[in-house]
Amino acid sequence: MAKKAGLGDSSEQKSAVFNKGLNKDSDPTFIQEGMWTNARNVVNNTVEGDMGSISNEASNVLCAIAGATMPLIAQFKYIIGAVHLFSDKWVIYTAGHGPLTGSSGISSPVMSEMGLLETDSCKYRPIVQDACLGFDKHYLISGASREKEDCSWQVYWADGLNPDRTLNIGDPKTWPASNATWYLNLTPSPTYNTWVNSF
Repeated sequence: MAKKAGLGDSSEQKSAVFNKGLNKDSDPTFIQEGMWTNARNVVNNTVEGDMGSISNEASNVLCAIAGATMPLIAQFKYIIGAVHLFSDKWVIYTAGHGPLTGSSGISSPVMSEMGLLETDSCKYRPIVQDACLGFDKHYLISGASREKEDCSWQVYWADGLNPDRTLNIGDPKTWPASNATWYLNLTPSPTYNTWVNSF
């Protein structure tokens, strides 16, 4: 006698794989395997990068403040881009906008800043602060970096508003010490910026 189809070892193995997404609108009878219906602060991957499992969303903490040394005319500061250098080092691009004007509440860009963020030590140091950079919150920056033969780092970026640009930010061995202080020198020009050692 032939075996009946479907009989035999029909043990069903179910696993908790969440790969279909959050569904809050359907009747419970329409929820499929792989969906979840209620979750707060959840992502469908793990810190290790495993997909298809639910874990808590990673939190963050205020590590540093970009644009803190901008002139007071820059009432609103917006981080508009970041380029990774190496390890925990990032170049951060900040657009400083002036006060809101008119009934539409529009603010115009008045200052721009590029800075170095070191995430492991939560330190941020301005590299360049100048209105001539022309950063605007409506034009986000993307870019890349590379180490040159002389151990200095070259950063390349584009924002869709200004021409594509590049800046050599030097050899990490020559960057200001972590205890150095940013000093905006008003002479000989408002764009002459220096670092001074703090004791």
